[in-house]
Amino acid sequence: MRPHLAVLVVLAACLVASVAVAANDRVDATFDSFAASGVSGTAMLDPGPNGVQIHAALKGLQPGVEYVALVYSQSTTCGEGTSSFTIVRFQANPAGIATWNEKVAKTLPEIESIGIRDVGTDALVACATVTQ
Repeated sequence: MRPHLAVLVVLAACLVASVAVAANDRVDATFDSFAASGVSGTAMLDPGPNGVQIHAALKGLQPGVEYVALVYSQSTTCGEGTSSFTIVRFQANPAGIATWNEKVAKTLPEIESIGIRDVGTDALVACATVTQ
């Protein structure tokens, strides 16, 4: 094999290996409904060098209602009185569905759960425990 082809093969192998390692760092979480709200969904957390990219898909929301997504760093159950960080405010579409994709300046170990709250009532409608 020619030397320059060997270098290309080694570089390609390194690229594939780094992508495989990065994919293994991703964490998936499932939203459980609170107070019989009927809200459910999933979140995918993808850690990077400058924070964690969170992609969420939710259903069972009230159309047109404003919600807030919060990261909890000291509770695995989106508990009251624990430290939280706002990810995003959003509204459900007419079918009660919402998706969002946001980056937070946190590390994956700092994120123990993600809560969804109704802005108008401050009621917790769903919580996803993040297990690593």
